[in-house]
Amino acid sequence: MAGALVLFLLQLGCSRKQNSILENGHPTPTASPIPILPRKNYDTAKLFNGITLKSSVDCNPSEETALVAGSDSNSYKMDITLHVRWPKAATSIADLQAATPEIAELLPNLNSLLSNAVLSPDFAALLGHKEKSLRNNLGQLQHLPYRDSLFDCQTILDLNHSGNSRRALFIQAIMNVNTDGSDGDRNLPLDRLSLTYQPQTNYRWAKKSDRPNPCLREEVSQLALTEAELGSGTMSALQKSSLEARSTSAKATIAELKRWSFLSGTADPFIVLPSFMVGKSPGQPGIGDYAVVIANGTLYPAILGDLGPNSKIGEASLRICREIFPDSGADRRPVSRPEVVYLVFPGTAEKPFAAPDYAHWSERCHALWKEFGGSETALWHEWASLEKPWPTPTPTPLSSPTVVEPPSQPSPAVGTNRAASPSQPTSSLPSPTPNL
Repeated sequence: MAGALVLFLLQLGCSRKQNSILENGHPTPTASPIPILPRKNYDTAKLFNGITLKSSVDCNPSEETALVAGSDSNSYKMDITLHVRWPKAATSIADLQAATPEIAELLPNLNSLLSNAVLSPDFAALLGHKEKSLRNNLGQLQHLPYRDSLFDCQTILDLNHSGNSRRALFIQAIMNVNTDGSDGDRNLPLDRLSLTYQPQTNYRWAKKSDRPNPCLREEVSQLALTEAELGSGTMSALQKSSLEARSTSAKATIAELKRWSFLSGTADPFIVLPSFMVGKSPGQPGIGDYAVVIANGTLYPAILGDLGPNSKIGEASLRICREIFPDSGADRRPVSRPEVVYLVFPGTAEKPFAAPDYAHWSERCHALWKEFGGSETALWHEWASLEKPWPTPTPTPLSSPTVVEPPSQPSPAVGTNRAASPSQPTSSLPSPTPNL
């Protein structure tokens, strides 16, 4: 009886299903649910990086049928044209003061300096590198720079003091953060949270101790992983070429970390210029040249310590950035308007390079500033060393005549920079803001 009831219910279900499929003798298709897509029309929109996007639709009739038009990719396409109005360089005292109001007070002879100033060709070259970068990245809008990063430079002027021929490169720009650099000889904090962090800087000097660079172990580990992957033999030619290049680069980095000490972006005051602006032609600044950074009316002694990408300008070590804005970090710049002045004195580097001597750097910057006619009442920031003493090994306890003590645990090797441990970063980052 129960079996008959089950068979009846199955037949009834099949009958109802058949009735839903057959209507007037013809199959009735079951409609798929139509997804509801929110729609909002925009005449203009602003992308995440500040680009204003103006959109329009252009429809035209053709002589093609849908069959032909549907197979032609040109019948449904989008053209993207990026429009940029490049700024002119600021050359008048009014334009310079619009960005840095206190500059005329700090440089009382600014009018005289501007009377024979020469607009550096590096300004046009910088815009050229920016345009090249835009063309290369236009296919991926997320790789285009933020608006303030594109318009990061107010001017680049070659200035010459008429009285003593002291030259200076006057740069007015934003300030990005540089955290690069490391040093095994000095016990310094490191900040390696930047995605573009490099353990080396172009300013370097021979190591003085056998303490290992705090980044060496990680570089050796990464090389071992790369070599192991190369040894697997299961890869395409392109993958193999990429791994070989990575291996070659890692070996060069390891060799440098064993031989040299470098500036530390977290601890040392230095600035960065695009590589095309440094040492490529006579009169250009060189690595190690002294510089004075002017921000919010305060002067910061520094040196030119590293090279950066050709399409951006205005970069200083994290040490300088945090003096200007304490919450500066790998992804948060201190100044986004082109109002910071970088006064670089070409040809003033002292060689051979040596470990930073902040008192001497400050003395040289003060003297150069005075030679250039800078105000003697300007407010200067003076740097203090962040270096800490190295921990001493824990002595092994002496054995008692009656009780044999177990051997003590070995202490950390001398030279291990605990502050640089990647698992314990030396600083916490604030909420991210553009630093690109």
